[in-house]
Amino acid sequence: MKITQRVVHTIDFDVVPMPGIALLHEGQRYVVTGSDLHRRKDGELVPIIYWQSYCAECGAPFECWSGMRSGTLNRRCRLHHAPGKAVTAAGKKHASNYLRKYGPRRKR
Repeated sequence: MKITQRVVHTIDFDVVPMPGIALLHEGQRYVVTGSDLHRRKDGELVPIIYWQSYCAECGAPFECWSGMRSGTLNRRCRLHHAPGKAVTAAGKKHASNYLRKYGPRRKR
């Protein structure tokens, strides 16, 4: 009997996923390592998911977390953390087109 690992492509869960479920997000593989409850500023408890992946720069394993529905995850370890910096050539092309169309991103 062959055991296959469940793979998802978006972070859109109704229930907390089981450890071991894999996510392929923009070509990078993340695996669920666990979950916990997080208390928001308004006092509400919400579930968060812990993920493990490998840094796009150095290949070192790192952990990050997300909510049950999220758009992005960290792509690099703490040492190489670079928000907004594209990892792949396709991402660089997308960022270049965005900057050409809308100009530099502004912090709110």
